[in-house]
Amino acid sequence: MATAQGKRGPGRPPEGVREAILQTTLTLIADVGVSRLTTKEIARVGGFSEASIYYHFADKAALLEGAILDGVLAPFQEFAAAFAQRAPEGDVEAMLIEFTAALTGFWEKVLPLLSAMQSDVDLRTRFQQRVNALDLGPHRGVRLVAGVLRNGQEQRKIRADVDVTAMAMLICSACYLTGYQRHMLGVKARRRLPALKPTISSLVELLRI
Repeated sequence: MATAQGKRGPGRPPEGVREAILQTTLTLIADVGVSRLTTKEIARVGGFSEASIYYHFADKAALLEGAILDGVLAPFQEFAAAFAQRAPEGDVEAMLIEFTAALTGFWEKVLPLLSAMQSDVDLRTRFQQRVNALDLGPHRGVRLVAGVLRNGQEQRKIRADVDVTAMAMLICSACYLTGYQRHMLGVKARRRLPALKPTISSLVELLRI
């Protein structure tokens, strides 16, 4: 949905406004939540016109979808793609600690948005269809972590009898649980769960040959 490069047509907002809208939306959601989010406030805080928002997004549902897919998911996908290229040559423990830190951060950012989507049947159905069409979801992270563990097996650093897919599910679930705790209980509640880094290190130690 990004605007075309070159000379702007009549009524077309300047380049970069779509990205600014998404960033302002994410900032406001973190500050005031989704229920109090309005396009008027987004425009005021971002310093652009309300018409610019509706130029890029048909309605609030489309704006929330854009915030999730383009504002939060797309940067994580870029990280994951670069990570996948480096993973085969990296140390298993170091790579898993790096990835789980990023995945936990992703969950912390996206859970407030997903909660808003889930609270409305129409929004939830629309978003489910979009995500399924793009083949998005937690299975991608599980697949990536399983690949790291499988590389470890090939390098004879991880035991051959380890079910890498099941273990990847456990590792990714720990990231979700950590992100969910902060989303539900706040930053101070983070201390109630074991820290993620030593948890991953302990788990990898159990898997080593």
